[in-house]
Amino acid sequence: MSDTEDIKAAVNQWLTSLDCGNLQGMLDTCDPQCIVANEGTPTTIGVDHVRTKYAPRIEAATFKSGFDIEHMVVHGDFAIVMGNFDVEITDKTSGEQRAGGGRLALGYRRHDDGSWKMILDMDNNA
Repeated sequence: MSDTEDIKAAVNQWLTSLDCGNLQGMLDTCDPQCIVANEGTPTTIGVDHVRTKYAPRIEAATFKSGFDIEHMVVHGDFAIVMGNFDVEITDKTSGEQRAGGGRLALGYRRHDDGSWKMILDMDNNA
């Protein structure tokens, strides 16, 4: 596969894992030093922070998510992916549904084994 196909596969693994409630599948797409800078929350560094953020969310709700890539640029062992995300969330206890979306910038770093791992997750909500 090409670099762009490999990166798209990593993005899709994240989305599919989230939608299936597979936290480890999500974490497998992250660089150990992943920086998360989501709107309205403090910036965190490290895959353990990703686990801490998403574990209670997956416990409490189911997700149906999407991401439309608008632009991707690969510079050697680093890539930037820009696009729009959307998500439908259903509370597992109450059945209450809500939706969200916005813009997303992702950074990926190629590892020594050739895999691409997310090093940056930065969003703003619509």
